[in-house]
Amino acid sequence: MPVVGFAVVTAAVIAWALRDHARFLPTGAFVPRHALVTSGHHQAEYVPPAPVTGSAVVNYPGLVVLAVHLTAVGILGAAWLTRRYFRETDHFKARFSFAVLGSVLAALVTIPVAAMTLGNAILFTGTVAAAMTVLQYTFVLVVAGTALFGVP
Repeated sequence: MPVVGFAVVTAAVIAWALRDHARFLPTGAFVPRHALVTSGHHQAEYVPPAPVTGSAVVNYPGLVVLAVHLTAVGILGAAWLTRRYFRETDHFKARFSFAVLGSVLAALVTIPVAAMTLGNAILFTGTVAAAMTVLQYTFVLVVAGTALFGVP
């Protein structure tokens, strides 16, 4: 059960960070430079982001559902690695290692989630900034979670 809790909270942080750093949501006629792609010989064409990215009511749950699946795999991997290398998971080193692994994997999950859901509505620099935000917040959340529940 703690894995699901960690995954849901981390997925919510990922969704919040990605929507916060997405700068080009489809709300107007502005055409960002990064959305211009070549569609033929020396031609550029605007490829708009998916219309669902403009609606936060629909986009947040979609981001969370996708991120929960990827994050759960990352949390399980971090727990497995922690349990493999530490005999007693109640020690500080094991809990700290799990917090570091869990937060780094959550930050890495942010990149494919942004690419699959927001597409060109977010710049790569925005995705990296969102990943760093996720890293910071999930580290604190995982430290608090391991203090309460231990390593899953």
